[in-house]
Amino acid sequence: MRVVISAGHLSLNKRLIEEINSSTTRFDIKNYLRIENIDPLLAIRGISVLKKKRILLKKLHSGLVSTFSIPRKVLNKRLMDPLRRRLQNIRKIINKLRSINYYLESAFLDDLRKPKSKIITSKQRLLSSTLAKGELEELEYAVYRLIAEAVVLDKKLLDEYSKKERTILIKEKISLGNLEKILGKDSTLLEHLEAKLPPPKMLNAKMLNEPVFTHWVARIFALLSYLEYVCLNEDKAYMQFKKNKYLKSKINKKITQILKERAKLLNIMHEKLTPVKTDKISQEIKKEFHHYTTAVNL
Repeated sequence: MRVVISAGHLSLNKRLIEEINSSTTRFDIKNYLRIENIDPLLAIRGISVLKKKRILLKKLHSGLVSTFSIPRKVLNKRLMDPLRRRLQNIRKIINKLRSINYYLESAFLDDLRKPKSKIITSKQRLLSSTLAKGELEELEYAVYRLIAEAVVLDKKLLDEYSKKERTILIKEKISLGNLEKILGKDSTLLEHLEAKLPPPKMLNAKMLNEPVFTHWVARIFALLSYLEYVCLNEDKAYMQFKKNKYLKSKINKKITQILKERAKLLNIMHEKLTPVKTDKISQEIKKEFHHYTTAVNL
């Protein structure tokens, strides 16, 4: 069976495997027991949403690698508590990234468009939160490569994954018109990744046993490498702003100091909303309020 996988995704997956192997070799139980306080990073202000997204993606990457690059000889119940606490941090990062992405998909894109645009609803997000057959096959191939090459994963499970012929796409054309689709794919991958990371209370010792651990962790890393590949394409799409004067002026205005701007809008809306009933609020005011609520916690 032929699997179409881009050269960029394949390269990122290989680089991730090398990093996992290096981290596993250098594993230090004392460092593993030391849990970082992630809250100050999540609450950081004064930077653009895009910059914060990049910072959080790097922290997600390092957090997943350090959390799951565990030599099998030390993979035991002693690690359950630190693993739970690390998972809690990772889930917090993913939740913040999902909030940022929701803002980018709704308020941000709406600000950039000249014509009227619609707000992305939770129902629309639910309907779009699936991966295409080709993407699932691409992820399965990434899982195969991870199990085959990552020292932390059990090679006995390779027989369960048939090696597939792959066609590498040398180059993909990314344009500003792809941005909405790319952001939607970002959100979908974040949802799938979060689903693979159970709440700390639901983590049990059985998940550290084989073959569960290898199946579980290989899919987490496969989703991570694909997410990072999609986010690289997102950055390429943003680069197109430099070639468009209208959009460049809009992004310079909208992407910096978002909370400050939205706070002003909230004050204006408060004045307008006070004398009227909720059912008589104009669509414009509703839209601005929606934009504020999507940005206020970023």
